[in-house]
Parts: sequence; structure tokens; C-alpha cells
Amino acid sequence: MAPHFRYFWSSRFWLAGPVTLIVAVFVMAAMSLWLPQGLAGIDHLLVPLVLFPLIWTVIFFYVILENNIKRAWLVMMLLFAINALPVVASILGWLK
Repeated sequence: MAPHFRYFWSSRFWLAGPVTLIVAVFVMAAMSLWLPQGLAGIDHLLVPLVLFPLIWTVIFFYVILENNIKRAWLVMMLLFAINALPVVASILGWLK
């Protein structure tokens, strides 16, 4: 194996890359469920879209700067679960 591909085996690489993107998308999707509708009726959809780069950046830098990789995985999985549950419940029609 070439030494320049060793980062593919790093847990932090996967956590800071695709896992961060997936968690940020679910946080953005869950925000539309708990943000109140604005006067125009679209604020609960527009605000998460505008804040998505900030959400992704905060999560990315947390993963990069956290010393304990196990704690970073735990925080990311909890954040994913907390935000995925309302999104899935809304898709299945459990939230009215």
C-alpha cells in the first residue's frame, strides 16, 4: 500500500469527511421541524439552508480539534440520532 493513501485507514478521516456531512444534513433537516414558521411561511425552510455551512463548519472543527476520537464518535452518533429521529418520524407521518 502506498504511504500517501494511509489516511483512508484513519478513523478521523472518515469522521471528519462523510460522517460530518451526513450529520450536518440531518441537523439541517431537523431544524425545519422545530423552527417556527415566519410571516412568509418559508423561514423554517430558509434559515436551515442558510445556516448549513455554519453547521457543517462547527461540526467539522469539533471533530478535527477533539483529542479523544472515541468521544468525537460518541458525540457525532448522539447528534445524528437526536436529529434523525424527528426527521424519520416526519417522513413516516408520525408527526402531524
